Amino acid sequence: MSSQSKSEQDASTHPVVTVAQEAFKGRIIDGDVSAHTRNAQAIAKTWRMAAVSLDPSRYQCEVLVRPDLDQRIDVLDRTEMCAFEFKVSGKNATAEFYKDIVKVLLWNEHHPEKIKMLVFITEETSGRRHLDTAMPKAFMKFLAQNHGLKVQVEFVRSA
Repeated sequence: MSSQSKSEQDASTHPVVTVAQEAFKGRIIDGDVSAHTRNAQAIAKTWRMAAVSLDPSRYQCEVLVRPDLDQRIDVLDRTEMCAFEFKVSGKNATAEFYKDIVKVLLWNEHHPEKIKMLVFITEETSGRRHLDTAMPKAFMKFLAQNHGLKVQVEFVRSA
């Protein structure tokens, strides 16, 4: 039997990813930029609340990276020390992906309990085109080898 935790084995079936998929079903297709922004914020909030409700003693949302930074981790699994970040829109997913990795590296620099894994969740249509490519994959390999940080990208789809 593997010594890896369930979240390290396959994040696609992790309950936090499952509730992200459920929350994403509320995504609107039509509307202006403002409507899409409000919708993305509502989906993210619904997801964070659903994740915490899975087990409030285990999952925390909007966890401050450092007191001197205005950056937070969307959901942190305190049992597995796995961070979850959800970029509802796949637009600019690459920039958000790298920013979220930096947040985890900064967390690990300043906290005794290190985050072992980051699961970055985004929508499939735009997200896969930008993140299922050589550069992000090479960086994920680098992080695993040099920082002991596993990074996994999960894609959600509209209903």
